[in-house]
Amino acid sequence: MKRNIKKFLFPAVAVAVLSFAACSDWTETESLDINYPTLEEQNPELYKQYLKALRDYKAGEHKVVLVSMDNTTSAPAQRNEHLTTMPDSVDIICLMNPDNLHPTLAGEFAKVREKGTRVIYNIDYNAIEKLWEKVLADEEANKPEEPTNPSPPEATQDEGGEGGGEGEPTPEEELELRFLEFCRQQTVSQLNLCAKYGYDGVQVNYTGRAPQAMQEEEKAQYAARQEAFFSNVKTWNEANSGKVLVFQGNPQNLIDKSVLGECDYIVIPALTATSADKMSFAVLMAAVEDVPTDRFVIGVTTPSLTDLSDESGYFSGYEADGKTRVRATKGAAQWVVSPASGYEKLGISIANAQNDYFNLTLVYKNIREAVDILNPAPKNLSLIHISEPT
Repeated sequence: MKRNIKKFLFPAVAVAVLSFAACSDWTETESLDINYPTLEEQNPELYKQYLKALRDYKAGEHKVVLVSMDNTTSAPAQRNEHLTTMPDSVDIICLMNPDNLHPTLAGEFAKVREKGTRVIYNIDYNAIEKLWEKVLADEEANKPEEPTNPSPPEATQDEGGEGGGEGEPTPEEELELRFLEFCRQQTVSQLNLCAKYGYDGVQVNYTGRAPQAMQEEEKAQYAARQEAFFSNVKTWNEANSGKVLVFQGNPQNLIDKSVLGECDYIVIPALTATSADKMSFAVLMAAVEDVPTDRFVIGVTTPSLTDLSDESGYFSGYEADGKTRVRATKGAAQWVVSPASGYEKLGISIANAQNDYFNLTLVYKNIREAVDILNPAPKNLSLIHISEPT
């Protein structure tokens, strides 16, 4: 299969490079709307062969690359806001803002699918809890003021003057029941976005807390909240065979881990890891009983473009020049291809992929470098991205 890719890629790249160079050398004294011809326009048959080789490559055995985009819900205004500018070798693109999707972005789903790339979206349990806190805060803010000297409520015979009959839930229990119903509704609503926009699957994000140190009452509440969320995820998955299901977070914090067996990948976040040893530690912490160990993907991020003090996205070491920090994308890729004992490393997941677009020599340079490390032979797809020039 890889030989076929090499056979199709090199002629395609030669045509594309020559064409783009010819366009860049063509200058006029007046402003013109210059059309940059793509390989698809110049040689449709060769491009068709390239796409087939690309899909065959992704269908075959290789280390996977998932990327997430903090996408805008308005019309894409920059090149890094488009799905079609992502490297062709990326397997899955995950959108962090899946609803209110702009038609331009939704229209690009079909284009990247031609390359064997699937588009999924993120559902975050923590975000549901935060939304619930906002609901309660709004209720408190809008609550009518109580009378200055309220009359004491009359006690009924059943209530015995204490308020609340035998077997009835307390106010705290009533509030928790409200949350469970809210969580179910929110989860179902977000899962329905898959059909609404035609996504290829979902990524469910769950961090949680270690249940081992919890008291029984706290643990029961914790388990009920997990069930309210994941029961709907499992129901959705049963009804959507063929769709991608990714778990991201801390699987060791799940009480019922059965959903993990239904997931294609388990992404272990290591966004603050600065070495391969720390990545190994994060995975070993996750590889507890009942957690499948044959589908781990390590999660990293690109460096922030706005916060220079943010160390996420970098390893502690330096490149050969002694000045350039090692990117976490590169360190993670090298970690994935290194030997492991007791678990299998299937690939990497890269958050905030849009930050890596801006590079004078090659767009998405660091993501391409990571893919080349993961799938190095021969001169693979990570080095090539046939699209409009940037």
